[in-house]
Amino acid sequence: MFFPSSQPVLRVVGITKRFPGVLALDDVSLELYPGEIHSLLGENGSGKSTLAKIMAGIYVPDRGSIEVSGRSFRFLDPVKAVSYGIVYIPQSPSLVERLTVAENILIALRSYGILSSMGRVKEAVARRAREMGIGIDPEAEVGKLSYTQKQIVELLKASLLDAKVLLLDEVTTYLPRPLREAFYGYLRLLRSEGRTILLITHKVFEAIEVADRITVMRSGRIVGTVERSEFDADLVRGLMFGSSASLNHVDYLPEGEPPRGPTVERRPVILLDDVWAVGETGGHALRGVSVEVNPGEILGVVGISGNGQRELAEVLVGLRPVERGRYYLDGIDVTNKGAKAIRASGVGFVPEAPLYYSLSGDLSLMENLALAEQGGGPVLSLRPLAARVRELIEKYGIAAASPRTQAKVLSGGNVMRFTIARELESAKKALVALNPTRSLDERFALSFVKALRRSSRLSGLSVVYISESLDEVLRVSDRVAVINSGRIVGVYSREAAERETLEKLMVM
Repeated sequence: MFFPSSQPVLRVVGITKRFPGVLALDDVSLELYPGEIHSLLGENGSGKSTLAKIMAGIYVPDRGSIEVSGRSFRFLDPVKAVSYGIVYIPQSPSLVERLTVAENILIALRSYGILSSMGRVKEAVARRAREMGIGIDPEAEVGKLSYTQKQIVELLKASLLDAKVLLLDEVTTYLPRPLREAFYGYLRLLRSEGRTILLITHKVFEAIEVADRITVMRSGRIVGTVERSEFDADLVRGLMFGSSASLNHVDYLPEGEPPRGPTVERRPVILLDDVWAVGETGGHALRGVSVEVNPGEILGVVGISGNGQRELAEVLVGLRPVERGRYYLDGIDVTNKGAKAIRASGVGFVPEAPLYYSLSGDLSLMENLALAEQGGGPVLSLRPLAARVRELIEKYGIAAASPRTQAKVLSGGNVMRFTIARELESAKKALVALNPTRSLDERFALSFVKALRRSSRLSGLSVVYISESLDEVLRVSDRVAVINSGRIVGVYSREAAERETLEKLMVM
């Protein structure tokens, strides 16, 4: 419990921030106290990240003020924020790929005037990693790390900056459950040391699990703050979504699902035959994978993180070479033909981290759509292209001011919404989805799954839906495949899939 008489370590008062065509924050005030985990919860595009970036000095507010330990400022800059112990960790890692973990962290420390030696940094990284319960090699080259490992490096960097206030912007989005739980334990350790954590999330149950207080944002405004003693999922969801909060969030399947369209032939759209592929560490990430996906079918692939899911998705979209075995797409051998040829064949890709895989943050939405549609062909006309982007913005509820908005200025959830919109509208034969709902709020996750099943039923789109969430896979899939240590160890129809059996296969 946090008492009004105690002094907040960080307070924002009357913050307003506009971007072209968007009122991102509207008279927002918030207080953070020493020794609390405070969750900032809201839908994609509700203003959470913008508020955190103002606290960290990345954005300058149009109106309002910031108070740090009783001192008032019109705004902060990033160096001044760090000097006061305020450290912001973004959702997408920002690291130098060719440098090691320790070298990246040393550069960050020195850029903020914190002098240290390489030896001390390596020791500190190893110590902090042990405290988190997470393994990371200080001498590993960052470019060879997985996306999840890069996030961990960002978290280690923040902890070594000796943050008094840690602003975590959707940093657990791509962490698998075991790593998330270890990280929650580390946050509680920091809280016991008197540090303050602002955990920004769009996931109701994450906020409830770890926070001492929850503040909910909607459409750029704070609509309520709830103490732990008052936590209730329905109450919090009602604040988050307003009158439309009755989502029946455990039911991902749409009511009145359309029947399948007529099937002329049952030849698999996707067929992997004894496929082997090498992972980042040089060992085999895929070991003799054989699967097929029929027209209009959703094949769910589930497994514990690190068992070959990412590599399977990359093989399916041509981003990872096949060492041996064959890959057939609609009966045609496309083994090692590359991403361009597979995309031209009508295969879409919704990755868990679009700005890492499939979008350029520095390009506009219109340019990103053009890159996906052009495929090396003639130059596309700008006016029809802009019109299509406006249609996608409207249809999929993307919080973007215009087709010329840069992808990198969107929230993580809206980046994913644009990716889903682009891929659903362009995929002709098949869609590969890798942990697609991790950065989506409940409402849009439900809409996406409904749209996916509608496309599979009405247009015959074949889908490979890869996720670490067994619940999600069971709700969306026609058949379920379990991947373990790079092998498919069981395939079941949705009707025959029993949770206990699947769980045993995942951990055997």
